[in-house]
Amino acid sequence: MMRRVVLFLFIVSIYQVASAQFRNKDWYITPKISFADYSNRNDWNGYSINKIPPISVSVEKGVTDFLSIGALAGFNSDKYENDTLSTNVHKYSDFAVGAIANVHFAGWIEKWSNYSIYLGDWDIYAGLGTLFKWSSTDETDVWNKELKELQDFSESSFNVKIRPLVGVRYFLNDNITMLVEVGHGNLGLFTTGLTFRIPHAY
Repeated sequence: MMRRVVLFLFIVSIYQVASAQFRNKDWYITPKISFADYSNRNDWNGYSINKIPPISVSVEKGVTDFLSIGALAGFNSDKYENDTLSTNVHKYSDFAVGAIANVHFAGWIEKWSNYSIYLGDWDIYAGLGTLFKWSSTDETDVWNKELKELQDFSESSFNVKIRPLVGVRYFLNDNITMLVEVGHGNLGLFTTGLTFRIPHAY
C-alpha cells in the first residue's frame, strides 16, 4: 500500500512539472547579451575601437501551458576614433523594440515519451521575434579625396524584420534560469542571459 501511495505521489509530481518549469500566467524577465559581427567592413587600422555589444531586455508572460508572448528592447553601438586625428570619428548604432512569441516544448516531449523523458529543470522553446529597428551612422571629419577636404556625414534608416529563434533555459532554482538562444529574433545571432521568473499567485 505504501509503495502505491509513493508511486501515486511521484506520478502527480511529474505531471505538475510536465511543463518543465515553464508555467502559464508566470512572468519572465530576461536581460540578454548577443554576439555577432556588427562592425563596419572598412579597414580600421589606426583607429581606437569602442563597442557596446547587442544588449536587450525581454519580458514574457505565459498565456497557455505551452505559449508565451512578450516584448523586447535592445541597443548596440560601434565607435571608431582615429588615433591621429581624434575628431575623425565613425559611430554606428542600432536601437530596436519588438514583440516575441515562443512555443515551449519540454512538457510535450515528456508527454509524448509517456514521461520516460524527464525535463523538469529544462525549458526548450522556439518562436518568432518581430523587430522594429532604427539604425544610425554618424561620421565626423572624414577625408573626401575628390574635394580634398574634411566632411561630416549622417544617415539613419528604419526597417521591420520578422525572424525565428530557438532557445534552451536551465532552471538554477525555481525562479532563475540560464539561457542560450540562436536566431535573429534577437539583436544578434547568438544570445545568452538570465531569466527571472515572477510566479503567478495560484
